[in-house]
Amino acid sequence: MQAKKFFGQHFLRDESVIQAIVEAADASGATVLEIGPGEGVLTERLAEVATHVVAVDVDSEAIQTTRERVEGKPVTLVEQDVLDKRLPDVRDQLPESFVLVGNLPYNITSPLLRWMLTTSPKPDRAVVMVQKEVADKLLADAGDLSLLGLMVQVYASVRPVVQVPRGAFAPPPKVDSTVVALDVLSDADLEAQGRHVPEKLLAFAKVAFAQKRKQLVSTLGSLPDISKEALKQALVDLGYPPTARPQELSCDAWIALYNQLHDYCEPA
Repeated sequence: MQAKKFFGQHFLRDESVIQAIVEAADASGATVLEIGPGEGVLTERLAEVATHVVAVDVDSEAIQTTRERVEGKPVTLVEQDVLDKRLPDVRDQLPESFVLVGNLPYNITSPLLRWMLTTSPKPDRAVVMVQKEVADKLLADAGDLSLLGLMVQVYASVRPVVQVPRGAFAPPPKVDSTVVALDVLSDADLEAQGRHVPEKLLAFAKVAFAQKRKQLVSTLGSLPDISKEALKQALVDLGYPPTARPQELSCDAWIALYNQLHDYCEPA
């Protein structure tokens, strides 16, 4: 099958990486949603352990190639763009509990992660391959946190699985990749951990990250109903200087800060 640049296709060929993904997915007896099966190599391996694999790809040739590889196996193939809201939601075909696996196209990684974490039902676990630079953001702690990293860490705990060199793909991409695993928090766990309305928390943080070189007191402090003095005191209470910038806070600190100063804005 010829990779199509339009779809950002790079087909995984490295057996050790495929095995690492299957092990991290831990999909024995589970339903798997696979995004972008490509040639169906990983799909075939997942179908050996999972109860059911729902594989979604926007490319009709990829669907046909995968269909030929997995014939007779418990696989449902869906030709659909998972981000196209005009089409029926593929999640209608999924149970409440499932595992997500995907080699995410670099150009739509962020919206795919947001879709995965905010629509219902959410996966229990996700094992995704992303550009190494993106993985570094997802795994970053205080000092290097980004809005993307905060979004993912609010909804899930993140851990690295395996580094993937360019030569593991055909054709090789121009960047290295990393497989990461996300253990996604249920709505009940989000509530129990004080992450009451993640969408509002992220809208709150987005104001600061839009001007991340500026101090929080300048960005968040300019919002309606936010007292600069209360903001400074909240930062000090959390162990940060009043001059702190958004990337300096950890995910837990952002949650605590929002919980003290929340309810001023709606989700973006």
